[in-house]
Amino acid sequence: MSKRFRQAIEKYRAALLRRDSSALEQIWTDDYFFVNAAREMLTRAQRLANLKSDATTLESINEEEELKVRIHQNTAVATSRVTIKGQYSGQPSSGQYRSIHIWIKGPTGWQLVANQLTALAAK
Repeated sequence: MSKRFRQAIEKYRAALLRRDSSALEQIWTDDYFFVNAAREMLTRAQRLANLKSDATTLESINEEEELKVRIHQNTAVATSRVTIKGQYSGQPSSGQYRSIHIWIKGPTGWQLVANQLTALAAK
């Protein structure tokens, strides 16, 4: 995995934890979407509104577990098992999830096109 891509992942994680909407506006593409663990599909505008209204607040994100990255030209697909503590869209979302991120590399660097979280059953 390239150093620049690893930096993009870390920048994204830090922006989510800080609820840094200006950083996220640069990270998320205009047509970005997110499928959350409740199976809801949210647009970039909806996610930004949730962050600004405190409906989405994250205390911790550990995304280093089983992180696998496949880079194909200007597209990267990252999968991992992530442990999150916090809430999405006003609903508690703490637990372990399977995560997939789809990134594209453009003139400004890596941007996130889409991501999805799927809850893992408690063991």
